[in-house]
Amino acid sequence: MESGFTIIFFKMGKTILIVDDTSAIVEYIKDVLSTINSFFKFITATNGYEAYKLAVNDKPDVIIMDWDMPLMNGLETLIRIKRNTKTKDIPVIITTVNADQDKLRSLTDNKVFSYIKKPIINHELTTKFNNALILSNALKQLKTEKQKLLIEKQKTDSILRAILPGKIIHDIKKTGYSSPRKYKNTVVIFIDLVNFTQKTQTMSPRRLIKELNELYSAYDEIITKHNCTRIKTVGDAYVATSGLPTPNKDAVLNAIEAALEIRNFLINRNLSNSVKWEIRTGLYYGDVIGSLVSMTNSAFDIFGHTVNMAARFQSACDPMQINIPESIKNIIKDKYRLIERLPHQVKGQGIMKMYYVHHPISKNVLVPAKEEILTTNKPIISY
Repeated sequence: MESGFTIIFFKMGKTILIVDDTSAIVEYIKDVLSTINSFFKFITATNGYEAYKLAVNDKPDVIIMDWDMPLMNGLETLIRIKRNTKTKDIPVIITTVNADQDKLRSLTDNKVFSYIKKPIINHELTTKFNNALILSNALKQLKTEKQKLLIEKQKTDSILRAILPGKIIHDIKKTGYSSPRKYKNTVVIFIDLVNFTQKTQTMSPRRLIKELNELYSAYDEIITKHNCTRIKTVGDAYVATSGLPTPNKDAVLNAIEAALEIRNFLINRNLSNSVKWEIRTGLYYGDVIGSLVSMTNSAFDIFGHTVNMAARFQSACDPMQINIPESIKNIIKDKYRLIERLPHQVKGQGIMKMYYVHHPISKNVLVPAKEEILTTNKPIISY
């Protein structure tokens, strides 16, 4: 009893398209198939055009179709059904009076599931129909599983994109490994939240994560928009690069635009948000070493002098400023208003010139001469 109920449940709701210009044959097929299961839904057509339209709109589980029909015969209809991505997997059974070799070859070439010679015999119809229905169910299940796998793959790819540059993901997928390498002419961007510890001491964990998620999500969007790459977050510090992993002749300009837009995002967010965040941003230009730190957790990181200097330029920065070295200043001086600071002592480097990026130079504003660059009165800072 349980077995019989399972079969009925499995087959209930199935849609069968019957195509024949002889109504008596249509009714006969309905009667035979109804003895298998009374839950079948039958839809019918009398010509190929009508059959194709129903196949596309209703997507039946099985199609039983006559070869000889007016307007468009069974073979022509079969060809159209198999060429349409929406209907190509529907099993089609062709009924025909004359099953010569040429006809059978043309059916096989066009992926017919099976054929039945007229007059239709009960047993042959039920056997071939059941086989077609099994195939239909199997193909639908396969399609469902493929869709699930695709969704899981998209989730995995999304996670990988969040922690690894695209080129590194490509290398790992292709070879299973990504070799350490030197990336030349790379801008490293360090962004740090001002007074993070003090501001978050009274925050709930939920509120803290919500704030960081909103900030970092916006950073990610802006960084990606300007062809830069997020490398990692360490607590409240956000590290990104421009010109890595793919060399980019506009790496410096892209990094500057990204840093300016992140600052503007925070200024606008502070107008309506109860928590007012400020950031310090440091940029440095040079070569970096990039590599997977460990194959067990697939953490990609960057190392070297340029990374250390970007961190130190960030530390020497005032809130809501973008601090850059002379190497970057020389590249962007004709495009941005800059504020020259008093030289600063940098650990291991001695006294270094530093500049704040103010804003892009308007087309209507003259570019200041070198001696006209504004100078801040900040004292020399040692750290």
